[in-house]
Amino acid sequence: MSAALPRRTQAERSDAMRQRLLAATLESLAEDGYAGSTLSSIVRRAGVSRGAQVHHYPNKQALMLDAADDLLRSSYRTLGAVLLSVADEDNRLEMLVQATWEQLFATPLYRAYTELLVASQRDAVLAEALRGMLLRVSKVFEPAVEHYFMPAPGTRENLKAVFLQFACLLGGLASQAHLLNDTAHVAAQLKLWTRQAKLVMHARKGVRLPPPRPVEWDRPVHS
Repeated sequence: MSAALPRRTQAERSDAMRQRLLAATLESLAEDGYAGSTLSSIVRRAGVSRGAQVHHYPNKQALMLDAADDLLRSSYRTLGAVLLSVADEDNRLEMLVQATWEQLFATPLYRAYTELLVASQRDAVLAEALRGMLLRVSKVFEPAVEHYFMPAPGTRENLKAVFLQFACLLGGLASQAHLLNDTAHVAAQLKLWTRQAKLVMHARKGVRLPPPRPVEWDRPVHS
């Protein structure tokens, strides 16, 4: 007779419920848009009770913000795993560019984030919350840039600004992907940026550990 599995604690059950709600929220945003993602539809998609939703998130905005925060954290972990998996530093930039597009921007999850950005144009509270969230994210991503890359000899480029340009490029490509429907165009743009970036930066040698994270990153947005 196999041993009985240990029962989950209340905290574990609560966290699992919250994760179901967050996953359902992101799926709903990607498929139904911000306006179509009502609390009722998200609860049905998550397969939880309305009481469970109210317990964790009293309103739609709180749920949306936590979902966005969860998405950004997941994105950071994805990029970190890609960077650490590349043993050959000479290929680190190419691998990062390709993985960032394929695993983050060219996904339904980025469409969900885009829905939040569009909604924030007419929602001052949502805009302010997203602004604060992006500031928190920059405090994590900016040190990571210097951790993995360094300026090329003889250059004085601000590498943080170069990667900000990269994010803007990917955001623009992703927002028009449903209109362009042209993978060759996307690939050409990514290669062009990579060639330009390699003129001003190199991957640091021997990086095998992730960069340190600010304390603020470990604080959940809903606390």
